[in-house]
Amino acid sequence: MSTTAKESRSVETLHGLAVTETKVIITVTSTGCTDESDFKIEVAESLPPLITFIRVKPDFCEVAPHSVDLSFSLKEVGAAEFKVANPFAPGPRRLQ
Repeated sequence: MSTTAKESRSVETLHGLAVTETKVIITVTSTGCTDESDFKIEVAESLPPLITFIRVKPDFCEVAPHSVDLSFSLKEVGAAEFKVANPFAPGPRRLQ
């Protein structure tokens, strides 16, 4: 696999979202190799800011699709109060 591979960009469908005092947790689909570094957070200036979670690295692993939680600090997100531009849909089950 080339280390100069172009960054892919895909607005991720979210299966859940939780906000705590220190972090934002999103639930997404994985096939075995999804983690926080696969995502970029885009912030559109508005009141409140509009956040979009963009998948920049596809998950090409071959485990059955399942839901995983990914955690980002509020600093990474850029605001404690925000709107989310991503679509939401029910997701696959979590692995046991």
